[in-house]
Amino acid sequence: MVAESGYARGGLVQQTRIMREFFSQRAISSPPAPERSFGVLADALRRPAPPAPTDGSAPNGLGGFLTVGTLPYRPTLWRPIALIHAVDDGREGGELVRVRTERLVIGRSDGGIVIPHDISMSPIHAAIEWQADNGRHLRDLDSATGTFVRATSARLSTGSMVEIGRTRLRFEELGTSDAWLVEEQPGDAGRRHECRAPITTIGRAGSGCQVLLQDPFVNPLHATVRRTPHGWRIANSGWNGLWVRVEAAVIMAAASQFLCGEQRFVFEPLA
Repeated sequence: MVAESGYARGGLVQQTRIMREFFSQRAISSPPAPERSFGVLADALRRPAPPAPTDGSAPNGLGGFLTVGTLPYRPTLWRPIALIHAVDDGREGGELVRVRTERLVIGRSDGGIVIPHDISMSPIHAAIEWQADNGRHLRDLDSATGTFVRATSARLSTGSMVEIGRTRLRFEELGTSDAWLVEEQPGDAGRRHECRAPITTIGRAGSGCQVLLQDPFVNPLHATVRRTPHGWRIANSGWNGLWVRVEAAVIMAAASQFLCGEQRFVFEPLA
């Protein structure tokens, strides 16, 4: 474009002058080349790209799209990338870490994600690991306080540990119709709360629930424990969620949340 509007046009004028002098009987001239504005090009570059198709189609070069079943480009020689958000206090977002390796360790002093200020987190606390059969897994690394995942409901058996608000409760089954929820506190077994079939409600003190917790992070009605034909189950009704301790590796196939110490994380697979 520069050659057209600058150098070439100047050369054409020079050539016309020489030919006019040579052929004195008439002047030979050519119309000047049209001016090309860089503003036009800039405007074109500033135009937004056409929206990407959502049905696997591809552009046909004529302003439209032809459906050809084309997938969005992605690398194929390495593991699918995942994202981990280390959630800031009282918020839904926070520091973002991309998981590109087959194993990412989380801890207070070692690992790919280090949370040095959380004294309830072990030096090496948990890991996100890649397994060929089911993708990424969350595994607790024998931490002192455990790793918890957020759940809408979970099966309970003797020894199961759940967290409601900031209160950790250990489940103890007594029989088909009775059980205990025992508050876990450092160096102390804590208060014991009776659960009776078919349903026991859990909520904040003063709410009228059967199990009352002195915890400002607990809803008036936060969870229910039920005795079903298949055993005891707990279900969440609270804003801050129900968290269940990990006993074995947990498959992280979908977006999920987990807890190490007091630090909450959001896991987001990109595959």
